[in-house]
Amino acid sequence: MSGVQIDLVQRILSCPRKDLPINMEIWLHSPHFAEVANSFAEYVGHRAPMSKRIKEITILVVAAYWGSRFEWFWHERLTRQLGIDESQIAQLKERQAAGFEDPAEQTAYDVAFAMMERRDVDDELHARAIRDLGHAAVADLTGLIGLYSMVAFTLDVYRVPLPDVEN
Repeated sequence: MSGVQIDLVQRILSCPRKDLPINMEIWLHSPHFAEVANSFAEYVGHRAPMSKRIKEITILVVAAYWGSRFEWFWHERLTRQLGIDESQIAQLKERQAAGFEDPAEQTAYDVAFAMMERRDVDDELHARAIRDLGHAAVADLTGLIGLYSMVAFTLDVYRVPLPDVEN
């Protein structure tokens, strides 16, 4: 690795996530892109003020839409650890309407689902999202959807296999 790549890896490992995700390993082939992508991922994935449950629900909506097996594999476990029940996870995987008791979670889900499945957030849903989440959170949510779409594309382009869970 070049000095730029080594420096970026060291900074990533010292941040809150403390690991080097496979997509970042791939993005390091273009250090300048990796630098920008890392800053974006660090914010929307780890610093944006939204609950972990909202983040993981949103990531599963994206993973299911794009059919990203690796992304789904990785985040399904995290979603389960956060108490999302099995029927909700199954609905997310099948790209069926899922219901959540928490109004913020439901609104975030509805926005993510609408963006992915219909490519449109209608005026009524947009108004509800602003009311329930606020402008900043809607922007952050949109960024999270974009980030994980980019991650899904990266994993697919590089044909990243599922981890060997038996070892």
